[in-house]
Amino acid sequence: MKFSGAGFFLGLLVVSGYSSDQMNAKTIVPYAIDFSAMHSLNNKAAYVTSQCYTKTEDSKGGVHNPCFACHINSKAPNYINDADLQESYDFSEYTRTNRFTNLFKDRTQAVAEIPDSRILEYVREDNYRDKEGHLLLAEKLKALPKAWDVNENGKWDGYTPDCHFSFDEEGFDRDPRGNYTGWRAFAYSPFLGTFWPTNGSTDDVLIRLPEEFRQDRNGEENLTVYKVNLAIVESLIKEKDIMID
Repeated sequence: MKFSGAGFFLGLLVVSGYSSDQMNAKTIVPYAIDFSAMHSLNNKAAYVTSQCYTKTEDSKGGVHNPCFACHINSKAPNYINDADLQESYDFSEYTRTNRFTNLFKDRTQAVAEIPDSRILEYVREDNYRDKEGHLLLAEKLKALPKAWDVNENGKWDGYTPDCHFSFDEEGFDRDPRGNYTGWRAFAYSPFLGTFWPTNGSTDDVLIRLPEEFRQDRNGEENLTVYKVNLAIVESLIKEKDIMID
C-alpha cells in the first residue's frame, strides 16, 4: 500500500449540463471571450457569488438566513470561522451592487413553452460522448480553437478529458478497451440551497488519485491497493473509520 502522511494530490472532476436557455435555443452563439485577459472585464467582485445577494426578508416580512450555508464556525481541515457574517452585511461599497444582471430576467414564460418531451430528450442526451463514443471535448482539443491557445504554442497544455463515463458495478470507469482510467464515481451530498437537484442543479462528481496510489510496490496496477488508498482519503475527509470491501 502506497500512502504518505506527508500529503498527496488527488484529482476531482465535476461536470454538469447546459442551462435551460441553451436547451431552448436553436443556435448557441458563444461570447467572444479573451482568455488571455489578466484583468476583470465587467465584475471585479465576481468571487462574491450571486447567492450572496439573496434577500433575507421575503414579501410577507418573514426573515431567512441563507448565509449559514457558507459562513460558519468551521471544522478542521477548514479553519475560517466567520459565522459573524450571518448577522452583518460586511460588503465593500463596490460589492454592494449585484452585477449578476442575467439573473434578473424573468424566464417563466420561456420555461413554460418547453414541452416535457423536449426536456426528457435533453436530459437523455450524452454531454460527454458522440454517437461513436468519442469524448467530445477531447476531440475538440485536438484541433485547438485559436481563442483557447493562450500561450500561442499551437497545442492544449491543460487537462484533457479522459473519463469515458462507462462505470462498472463498483463505480470504476473503463475505457473502450475495458481498461481502468482511474476515475471513480462516488455518492455525495449536494451543497445547500440552490445547488439541490430539486432546483434543477445536477452534475457528476468523480475522483482519481495519482498513478502511484493505484499501483503496488512493483509498479503494477492493483485495484485492491487503489481501493485501500481511496478509503484512506475518505477516512481523512470524514474523520471516521471506513469499511473496505
